Amino acid sequence: MERNPFLPIAAFLLLIALSVVSFLGYMLAAQRLQTPPPPQRVVVETQEGTRALKARLARTPEAWSRGLGMRGEELEALLYLFPKATDAPFTAQGYRFAVLLAFLDAKGQVLKVARLQPGETYAPGLAYRGVLEVREGLLNLSPGDRVRY
Repeated sequence: MERNPFLPIAAFLLLIALSVVSFLGYMLAAQRLQTPPPPQRVVVETQEGTRALKARLARTPEAWSRGLGMRGEELEALLYLFPKATDAPFTAQGYRFAVLLAFLDAKGQVLKVARLQPGETYAPGLAYRGVLEVREGLLNLSPGDRVRY
C-alpha cells in the first residue's frame, strides 16, 4: 500500500491550526478575567429614607488596601467586610476626595460615623465587622442606620 505524500503536511497544518485556535482562546479568556464585575448596589436605610448606592464589596486584604478615594472607577461607596471584628484605624492616605465612614456591626447596623479628609487617619475606638465608605455629601449617616448588600 502506497502512502499519500500529502498526509504528513496535512497533519502538520492541522496541528498548527489547533495551536493557533487554542492560543486565541487562552488570550480571550485572560482578557475576560481582567475586566472587573459590574458594581453592586448597597442599600442604606437612614432616618431620611432608603437609598441605593453604586458600590463595590471589599472582602480580601488586597481589596481592603485600595480605598474608595484611590479607585479609578466612579463609585459612590465601598463596603469593607471583615471575617472577624477588628478595631484597626482607617486612613485616607492617597485619597482624592473626602469620605464619610460608617463603622458597622455584623448585622450591618451603623455603630459610629466619622468624616475623613484626604491624608487623615481615624481610630474609631470600638470593634467593628464592616465599614461603609461613602463619598462625602451623598448622604447623612448616623448610629442606628442600616446597611444591606
